[in-house]
Amino acid sequence: MRIDWKGVIVPRVSQLLGMYSYRPTLRQIFYRLVAGLLIPNTEVTYKGLSRATVLAREERTLDPLCFDDRIRTHTEGDFGYRSPESFVRSSKQWIKDLPDQYTREMWATQQTMPIIWIEKDALLTPVASIAGPYRVKVYASRGYSSFTAVYQAVMDMSSDKPTKIIQLTDFDPSGEDMVRDLEERLTRYGAADFELEKIALTQDQVSDLGLPPMPAKTSDPRYDRFAASYGEEAVELDALPPDELESIVKNAIQSLIDQEAWDATEKEIEEERQTIQDRFDKLTDYLDELDEE
Repeated sequence: MRIDWKGVIVPRVSQLLGMYSYRPTLRQIFYRLVAGLLIPNTEVTYKGLSRATVLAREERTLDPLCFDDRIRTHTEGDFGYRSPESFVRSSKQWIKDLPDQYTREMWATQQTMPIIWIEKDALLTPVASIAGPYRVKVYASRGYSSFTAVYQAVMDMSSDKPTKIIQLTDFDPSGEDMVRDLEERLTRYGAADFELEKIALTQDQVSDLGLPPMPAKTSDPRYDRFAASYGEEAVELDALPPDELESIVKNAIQSLIDQEAWDATEKEIEEERQTIQDRFDKLTDYLDELDEE
């Protein structure tokens, strides 16, 4: 199969990038191209896509920063203010904006507390951006979860209401087994009142969405059990289109929300925020008067 990287693939990559509200990884785009039957699902082809998109970014055909690299990170550099006056101005503005930051715990009036658990740390950013407005905590495990992560989750679980663990993994031997593993270890480390549900990637989703399969790893010790139940093909969680991922996660969260209680809490927040604003206005008026002296 001859692949026209410059004439066909790079323009399609540009179109796919426009469908994301965040910077996807190269591998996410790779699976979208495989699903579109434009390239085969092989490691050689993935490397070819990497080379083609590097060239396109060097030539500015694609935005040089269109992909997110969530493995090679960096720390921040220099920071500070240009002058004492700029610090004072910034501090006054921070005080003026403080009332807008006031809120309440939205899930305190709900019957269940959700937690999202994803296998891929590459999907932490998009899943967190979906869950963020609902204030749902997201764990990214990078495969099987560590003792620290599972134990920390047990500590985070509410003591006065049930917890719903919403899990997303690959559709492959290990991904299916991670459901069992997480449930058993949460119980072993002291979690009591919880329910765990895998919402993606499921066999039905793979079939309904026409996601690109690849041979499941026969070297995986869980392969035989997986193959007996589902067959020999596996699919990566990264292959989910962004709109489908958003829909799946949103629906899972919204199904747990008592909307009447949620709306009542939001109304209380607005009323209390206005009370706080009135008090802070007096403080900022006083600071403005000091500046005028």
